[in-house]
Amino acid sequence: MTDKMAASAFTARCYCGAVTLQSSMPPKSVIHCHCNQCRRQSGAAFTTWVSLRREATVIGGEDLLLSHDVSANGSRHFCKRCGSHLFTIDQRYPKVLGVPAGMVDDPSSLVPSGHYFVSHKAPWHEIPDGLPQHGGESGFEPLSSRIDPAR
Repeated sequence: MTDKMAASAFTARCYCGAVTLQSSMPPKSVIHCHCNQCRRQSGAAFTTWVSLRREATVIGGEDLLLSHDVSANGSRHFCKRCGSHLFTIDQRYPKVLGVPAGMVDDPSSLVPSGHYFVSHKAPWHEIPDGLPQHGGESGFEPLSSRIDPAR
């Protein structure tokens, strides 16, 4: 076991436990993403992402990972045994691993900071919390007013 793994402050794993992520640092951020790609890959109204510092994260069972390029910038990484989506890498942010919150062993400390790509959200979903909302062309532009769920 490496020193990084022994000092782990944050852990995540696939459904079968064959692939693990252990970070010596807490997450950089936690966000809800409503973009079409996240909705389709999760099968839900949005995906909650945990951003881990890549240099502080050790991947166990790396030989059991499969990857799929979803865009020119992004690749998603899955466990080949159980099919769990463990993390995404966006080449525009090479120092970050985007981990779906459902993979986190102890989600009790996760506190989302906002909703992103709200302009693309599912029309049947209402955002009930008071977290900041972002949207527009980039998905990250602050929205001055809430998106009308009946749009």
